[in-house]
Amino acid sequence: MASWTFLSNHAHVLLCVAADPDRTLHDIAARVGITERGVQLILGDLIAEGYLERERIGRRNHYRIHPEGRLRHPLEAHHRVADLVAALGLEPGEPGEPGEPAAAG
Repeated sequence: MASWTFLSNHAHVLLCVAADPDRTLHDIAARVGITERGVQLILGDLIAEGYLERERIGRRNHYRIHPEGRLRHPLEAHHRVADLVAALGLEPGEPGEPGEPAAAG
């Protein structure tokens, strides 16, 4: 794997949640390549800053993205979370994988 990537782990976790709001910590961690604890901390950051909302359904968590949230770095602050998700091939809540178009249905 490359020593650096264009997107942060926060962006990767957000994109995994966008692809599947019911995805488990274990699955997100495996896809992003970080620990489950790392995912838990990132989700906490995203929730605390208003980018995500968590709802407990039975024993599982369901996440909802707040697409109107603004990106944090001054260079991208004029863009919304929805712009990032859409630019990488998904609308918030659509099935599929980040970077892959949603399956035609």
